[in-house]
Amino acid sequence: MKTLGTLCVLILTAILVYLGYNIYTNDIHLNFFNQQSDEPDEKTPLKGSASPLNVVLYRQMDSPRLYNGCEVTSLAMILNNAGYHVSKNTLADKINKVPLTYSSGLKGDPNEGFAGDMENGPGLGVYHEPIDKLAKEYAGNKVYDLTGKDISSVYRQLEKGRPVWVITTTSFKPVDNMQTWNTPNGKIDITFSMHSVAVTGYDHDYVYVNDPYGYKNRKTDRSDFEKAWKQMGSQAIVIKS
Repeated sequence: MKTLGTLCVLILTAILVYLGYNIYTNDIHLNFFNQQSDEPDEKTPLKGSASPLNVVLYRQMDSPRLYNGCEVTSLAMILNNAGYHVSKNTLADKINKVPLTYSSGLKGDPNEGFAGDMENGPGLGVYHEPIDKLAKEYAGNKVYDLTGKDISSVYRQLEKGRPVWVITTTSFKPVDNMQTWNTPNGKIDITFSMHSVAVTGYDHDYVYVNDPYGYKNRKTDRSDFEKAWKQMGSQAIVIKS
């Protein structure tokens, strides 16, 4: 009887180990699949062009105006295109904010929040991290931060029918007025010529953008655009539909 009892315990242990292993491996498989599906396909060959998308144009100066609100206005465009209906001013209220200049003399860090007064100025702007965080409040894991990747990652998303939020310059060309700011988080390079748009298409010669200054599918020189985008840190965010 003692031998039989021991045998039963061994069989039961083997069954539990087997079930646990399968649950574990299936969980790994599902997690891997989910992680893979969260990332835009970076291996798909580019077609070489994407016709400008019909993305709704929002103007930052429309009442109630956001004098320095190009980043949240461009975010509102790509959110609404993905089915998340939110206004530029709601996003402006929710975005994290930091002073343009602290009493200590340190400058605000746009990597932490919008630096300055968005509505009336003076103000600088906000970089991709606070925008990514805000976008995820609406679209969750459908938001993907492409910052630091090659420009081909932006074009690939356009070919999939997804507009892309980016940081560029007001001229869509590289600028020579960059400054170095001392912030509570260290030194950063900034320019008051920074601008944000929703990229809607591209071809061999041009990149097309919805410019919150009031231009739908505005045509910009591709070479200049790419250089300006890279100068501003290759910042880009997409929302998967």
